[in-house]
Amino acid sequence: MARVQEFDTSKALSDARGIFWEKGFDATSIADLEAATGLGRSSIYHGFGSKRGLFDAVIQDYMDRVLRPRLGLLSDPEHRADATSWYLSSLSSAVAQAAAQSKNRGCLLLNTAAGLGGSDEPLRILIDGYQLELRDGVAAALRVANPQLTESQALARARIIAGLTVSALMMSRVNVAEALATLESAAEQVQLWQQADNVDR
Repeated sequence: MARVQEFDTSKALSDARGIFWEKGFDATSIADLEAATGLGRSSIYHGFGSKRGLFDAVIQDYMDRVLRPRLGLLSDPEHRADATSWYLSSLSSAVAQAAAQSKNRGCLLLNTAAGLGGSDEPLRILIDGYQLELRDGVAAALRVANPQLTESQALARARIIAGLTVSALMMSRVNVAEALATLESAAEQVQLWQQADNVDR
């Protein structure tokens, strides 16, 4: 008879996320995960197959619950004209809130990129995919704000905003003030483009 899973998967992923976020994949032990989740080693292996299986599930859950909902702001119909600015403002608020709670941990996915992402092909693909989602989401939002932009113009601008965003999220782990300043610079750049576009129309 197959063993019945007796724990809340969502809670386990949330609890495991905290310790992976704090210590990173390599430095997190099974004992750390047992302490963080309240699960025994056998439950962790039964539920996720391995430490890596749990980590992969945590990363996917983080994508689904944190990153993609925020990316959804770029296509929010209530902010069609300024969706990129709205996204950057939301991100700045999240970074500042984390700092106020003494949780300057940066972005879990991008922290992973700095560690495993360069040598682990499945993670590299996942992280690259997120960066493309961010770039393409910004490009689409910019084209909604200014339909006269060509696709190449929107992509060029989106790469700048996506690059500044990724830089800010990486920096937020070590220097929150600089991370917030970088996001502010990104928002100012969007405003400058909007002003220039309005003059050209």
